[in-house]
Amino acid sequence: MEEPVSRMKQRARDETTSVTKIYSQEVVKTRLENPGISTGLIFPSLSSIDASLYRMRSKRYPTLPKCLTDLSLPEEWKLTKKGQPFFLVDEAYESERLLMFGSEWSLRFLSLCTEVHADGTFSTRPLIFAKVYVVFGFDKGYMIPCIYCLTTKLDKVLYKKIFNHIMIQCAKLNLTFSPQRFTSDFDHSIWRKIQELGLSRLVSSSRREINDDDHKKADRWVLGAIDLALIPPSLVETTWVSLMNDYTPKNYQVASQFNDFMVSTYVENDSTRFGVDIWNVYEAIVNRRLRTNNHVEGYNRQMKAEFPIHPHIDQFIETLRMEHEYQHHIAEASQVQLRRRKKIYDQIDIKLVTWREEHMNKK
Repeated sequence: MEEPVSRMKQRARDETTSVTKIYSQEVVKTRLENPGISTGLIFPSLSSIDASLYRMRSKRYPTLPKCLTDLSLPEEWKLTKKGQPFFLVDEAYESERLLMFGSEWSLRFLSLCTEVHADGTFSTRPLIFAKVYVVFGFDKGYMIPCIYCLTTKLDKVLYKKIFNHIMIQCAKLNLTFSPQRFTSDFDHSIWRKIQELGLSRLVSSSRREINDDDHKKADRWVLGAIDLALIPPSLVETTWVSLMNDYTPKNYQVASQFNDFMVSTYVENDSTRFGVDIWNVYEAIVNRRLRTNNHVEGYNRQMKAEFPIHPHIDQFIETLRMEHEYQHHIAEASQVQLRRRKKIYDQIDIKLVTWREEHMNKK
């Protein structure tokens, strides 16, 4: 078994493939090359050799700094795989650090997009950072990741810094970053509050599951809060008042907390935390635009498949450089290949447009 173990160690040092996957692949390869051998009886277990594999992998990367101020990137990691500038921003402020990666093609693509999306993920971040935050451009049915940010803090100040930097980087190329629409997930979402207050049990996955009148009312009350995003903005406040008056459950102590949350966070025109124009998607329905961040969340799942979990920062950037080159290919393809929407999304759009027309005709 010395030869397959030796191959594992070599691969652990040379590749970014996870140690677990390297082990399983070499086990399978050994079994196929030696069909008469019962590898399970003689092959060393992963737990008995994983430490040596990780030691080999650590030789590939420098030791991580103990603090962010000591973090520096080799010049190679500041360039794309084609040798073009890739490291856009390195800002240290207070005790925080913000790194931003992108290239000329991604800035040009982003500046041409009228719709921009953004989202963050945690599992693919290097452990010395808090989050990977990605800014996407949407064009011709393609959602292209353009700017990758490594952040140590998540707050409004950070998000403002990110988009200010994007505008500055675009200006250096005589480009203007001024999208007509920006979509990002709320940290304070309605559904998260519903779950926090234990109200999700009031929502039935099927209308046939609702038997009693009280449950029907509660179901309509909770779903009505979510559906406010789909109606004309001018009707949001009066609609929520009607929902509160007619459908608020009387046997749930937390119901009033949820009503207060909705009013102060989303509904009340004069003092709401998030104005209706920020979260309402009625205009997107009318103009057949994207209403959600589902495309972006799909890319986050793809990142989990491509990137190791909490990789060394050098391993993260090495994988990112490859990913960025591949996304350049996708961006080029978007100019000549039409991406068809899934039929289910067209069906949803038709329903929403029909409901809108019925509302406009006051049916």
